Parts: sequence; structure tokens; C-alpha cells
Amino acid sequence: MPVTAKDIALELQLSQPTVSRILSGVPGHRVAEATRARVEDTARRMGYQPNAVARSLRQGRTHIVGLYTNHDYDARNEFLGTIIGSLQRACEQQDLDLLLHSARFGRSAETMFGKLRDGRIDGLILHANADDPLVTLLGASTLPVVTIADSLPDLPSVTCDDAGGMHQIMTTLWERGYRRFVFLGPDQPLTSVVRRRMAFEAEIARHEVAAGDCTILSIVGEEAGMRLSDILAFGHKPAVVCWNDRTAYALLRACRAKQVRVPEDLAVTGFDGFPDDKIPAWKILTVRCPWADVAAAALGVLIERIGGSSAPARETCLPVSLVPGNTA
Repeated sequence: MPVTAKDIALELQLSQPTVSRILSGVPGHRVAEATRARVEDTARRMGYQPNAVARSLRQGRTHIVGLYTNHDYDARNEFLGTIIGSLQRACEQQDLDLLLHSARFGRSAETMFGKLRDGRIDGLILHANADDPLVTLLGASTLPVVTIADSLPDLPSVTCDDAGGMHQIMTTLWERGYRRFVFLGPDQPLTSVVRRRMAFEAEIARHEVAAGDCTILSIVGEEAGMRLSDILAFGHKPAVVCWNDRTAYALLRACRAKQVRVPEDLAVTGFDGFPDDKIPAWKILTVRCPWADVAAAALGVLIERIGGSSAPARETCLPVSLVPGNTA
């Protein structure tokens, strides 16, 4: 049987409330230091372990934060794996635990909302599309929520500078003499996808690229390689601006399979900063996003929200940096 505060009180011939207050660290409780030392020493000797559930009930906190994504990722995905690992490290520094949640086929938004609001977590880090019904439910709830990587209306968020990164990529491509451009990305309402595409279009306008020398191609999942024939048909030596690194690597694998030379036949750029050691011949020209800093900042904002901060929801945007490569 687990050792309780009552057992320690009987051992020391003290009152149980006194022992409980000492063990729980309740502030403002006056007790002789000798008594406190006796209780703590006896607790260690008897193998006492505090009851986390009881502590949570007393404090109104579980000291657990959640991470939810509605995307079909697992921990082997470079982005999600990096976010999870970074959040775990940030949580350890704050003496918090991290509980993972993900969308499941057939589970309604109401069911998922009920799980997130069942009292197990103090707050939530959220990565989701704006059109997810769960986002509306969370936005109207009292659960502290912070979005990560992709901002959502009326919720605080921590993101990377999508527009600034795209400006760096396009400026580099232009300086290297590229004049035909393809943007390759999914047709979905992720804020990062939308912002990177809009920034691409703004750069096209800034450089006064003719309408016939630029295009936007949509992909589904990992099908970037399926658009290779469309890209090659677009014209001589285009620069393919992929919305993220995973898309760029999929395209590079297709180029290798079809013996398409990079960058001699076409250029390829990425975004995010995740290396792929399976393609050692190429070092991709990309943008590095500081995802570990993003995760730590998101947790910091969430802790403020859990603590009762009523500051207006705002977006914290972290700077990015260009990573030179030989694919353009």
C-alpha cells in the first residue's frame, strides 16, 4: 500500500493536517524547521510519494499541456517530430508534462473537444486548418490555446516569417539568373501554405515576371514527383519553389529517377530547414525555420494564458534564415 500523510503523522505523533501542509508545500504555513525536517526525512525513509491527482484537485492544475494536430502526421514526420521533441524539452524546463492528441478517422469535432476539455490538460498547443470545426469550439472555450506554425483567427500564435523566407529565396534565384518560376504546394487552407504562395506571387510582381513565365501547381500529399512532367513542359530551366522541404525532396527523387539534372535542367528550393541524408548528392537551397525556438515561445505564451493573462490574442513571428545549397 502506498504511504500516506496519515501514516507519517502516526509515525511522528503529529496531526495529519500539519504533515499534509508540510508535504504539499503550502505557502504561509508556519511550522518549526525541526518539525519540517523530521517530516521530510520520515517521508523519504518511508518511501512517500505525493498523490498527483489530489495535488491537482487542490491546485486546480494538472501541470500537463496538450499538443493537438489534425494533420495525418506521425512522430516520424520531420516537422511533427521536431515540434514534439522541442516541446518536450521546453516542458521539462518548466516542470510540465506533454500529452499528445491527434485527429482520428471518424471521430467528431465534439468528441475530440470533449477529450481536450476533460480536465487532463491545463492548456493546448494547436496545429490545425482554419476550417477544422474543432478550432471554432476551442476558440469559444475557456481552455487556454496557442497555435503553432500556422496562425488561426482570434487565437494567439507563434509562427515563422513565411513572407521573409520567400523573399530571400526569390531574391537568390533572381540574382542567379532564373526568370521562369513554378510554385509547388498543396491546395489547402494552412496559413503557412497560403502565406508562402502569396509571398511568391508578390515577388513575381516585384520582379515584373511575365504571366507566361510563372505558374502555380497543386499537389496532394507526397505526389510532388507526379508534377515533374508538367514542370518540364513549362519551359527551359524553370526554378521550382516548393512550399516545404518534404515536397522538394519528393521532386528531387523523381528527378533522379527520370535522370533530370538539377540544377542544369531545373532548380529546386525548399522551406523549413530539414535535411535529408538519403539524397547526399544534393544540398537543397532552403529556408531554415527555428522550430525549437517556436516551440519554446509557444509554450511560454501558453503558460501566460494558463496563469490568467488576458492580453489580446496576437501573433509572434520568428525570423528565418537562408540555407545555401547546390539545387539552384
